[in-house]
Amino acid sequence: MSTAEVLTTALSGWTEHIKSLGIDVPEALLCTDVDPQISPCPRDTIPLTSFARIAEFVGDHATCANASWLIGENYDLAGLGKVGEAVLSARTLGGALRRLTDNFELLQDASLLALETTAETVTISYRILDPSIWPRHQDALFSLGIVSKIIKLAVPEALPFLELGFECQKRDTGLSVGQGQLDFECEANSIRIPVAMLDMAMPELSHHCDLKRLSMKLAERRRQRPARERLAGIIFARLSDGDIHQDQLAGEIGMSSRTMRRRLADEAISFQKLLADCRMRQAMLEFQSRPDASIAEIALRLGYAEHSTFTRAFSRWAGIPPQEFRSELIRARH
Repeated sequence: MSTAEVLTTALSGWTEHIKSLGIDVPEALLCTDVDPQISPCPRDTIPLTSFARIAEFVGDHATCANASWLIGENYDLAGLGKVGEAVLSARTLGGALRRLTDNFELLQDASLLALETTAETVTISYRILDPSIWPRHQDALFSLGIVSKIIKLAVPEALPFLELGFECQKRDTGLSVGQGQLDFECEANSIRIPVAMLDMAMPELSHHCDLKRLSMKLAERRRQRPARERLAGIIFARLSDGDIHQDQLAGEIGMSSRTMRRRLADEAISFQKLLADCRMRQAMLEFQSRPDASIAEIALRLGYAEHSTFTRAFSRWAGIPPQEFRSELIRARH
């Protein structure tokens, strides 16, 4: 995947609030190669890697464990530009959340924000798809904090009803929720709420949004992205499901299989090579995020029927077997 970016408006709130947490703003920005003089602008971007590092820096140095969540809950949704206007102009919570998830690509690359409903619950899940960006727990707290803010606009007393899931291993989140409301080592970071909340009314604010124009902007952005980048995002999102079918993926990016193969050839890669690269990069993330998982478990999560097949593929790709790679990773941590 190419360098993933996020709008500089994601920094809104961080530079305002981290001073009260005893954190030096220029130091937090300099540690990630971000210009301390940068001003949040709806048209400018910074590398997503840099933003995730800023969030982790704040999490490591803040006086409270839920600092990133609080920054998200205090985020000015106007900083989301036209997407923020779409969210704030929605009549119901369901409409606001769908507008955010449908247009999230306009705010941040290499990431997934999705909404899924059942008869009883609705889950808003978030994760960065670029495996090279880790750790990213504080970024998750911030992003879910924004979702929580939207939920509370319609349901101010929603906190006791939220169920939260995180990719990371169990840790202190600093959130005022019961242990039964928290889960760790999940497939994605998520907030689950009762489905009845979707019909709750949003505040009547003086916001208007041209949804048709927003959809056109999203479609144009997708057309401009390289085929390999669009496909890699879908592959990373589905690797753990084992649902990787070349023809189906071609249809999802609006191409025939033949056109997709031609586009990939123009970008000097085949679908099978792209899939293999995604699997290996995801494997490196699995070794970091799931240190207790066996090689066989990781192989299965990546879609390999036999762990020996995965071992051979990883050895060709990395130059060393996965067992040795994991051992070196553990030694480096200590």
